[in-house]
Order: sequence, then structure tokens, then C-alpha cells
Amino acid sequence: MLTTTGSAPNDIMDSSHKGPTIAYLKKVNNATSDSGVGGGWFKIQEDGFSNGVWGTEKVINGKGRHTIRIPLCLAPGQYLLRAEMIALHGAGNYPGAQFYMECAQLNIVGGTGAKTPSSTVSFPGAYSVSLP
Repeated sequence: MLTTTGSAPNDIMDSSHKGPTIAYLKKVNNATSDSGVGGGWFKIQEDGFSNGVWGTEKVINGKGRHTIRIPLCLAPGQYLLRAEMIALHGAGNYPGAQFYMECAQLNIVGGTGAKTPSSTVSFPGAYSVSLP
């Protein structure tokens, strides 16, 4: 499980910027030097619209703190984490949704290595302006 620590700023994201949160991982040989460009990214978390609340609202209300569970079935090793908050307030017109993302370098230990992700995406390339 990954959680943020330290003091949280008061201006996480404007409250009008509602939308989903998504987290991806990518296994790499060296997390400190890999740029993350290209394929191999797999989704480990998504929080959309549930019970009248968007994923971004949960992050804002949590003062920037957000828990992302790392699957236990992953092989130990170096990974890149891409955490996204997508604001949909402008999604009806071009240029559309606003993407707020951060990346982190992780060294995952204790995983079982029992499962290989079956579906991956590329960055850039996972999203297009025509994506609903």
C-alpha cells in the first residue's frame, strides 16, 4: 500500500475540477533512469463517480492524501508509478479534459510474482481527443 506523508497543501486542485483518479505501474530495469515512455503500463487503481462523488473530490477532501494499493501478485523489482487526476469540466469541447499526473520511482518487495498484467497501454498514446 502506498500513502502520502507530510503536510498537505490547501490548494490540491480547484473544487470545480471533478473527474476520475487512475494509477498505473510499469515494471522497469532501473526506476531511476527509465523515462517511462512507451508500452507496458498497467492500471492498478481507478476511482470514478460513485455515490455522487468523483475520485478527484476524494483527493481534494483528503487534503491530497490518497491510498493506492499495490497488488500483492506483482513480481518484486523496480517500477514506475503514474498517478492521474483527470478534470472533466472542459471535456465537452476541444481541447477537452485536463490531466494532472505525477510519477514516482518504486522498489516493490514481497510480491508473489504470480500474475503478469494481461492488458497494458503506452504513454504517450493511451488517450486521444476522441476517447469518450
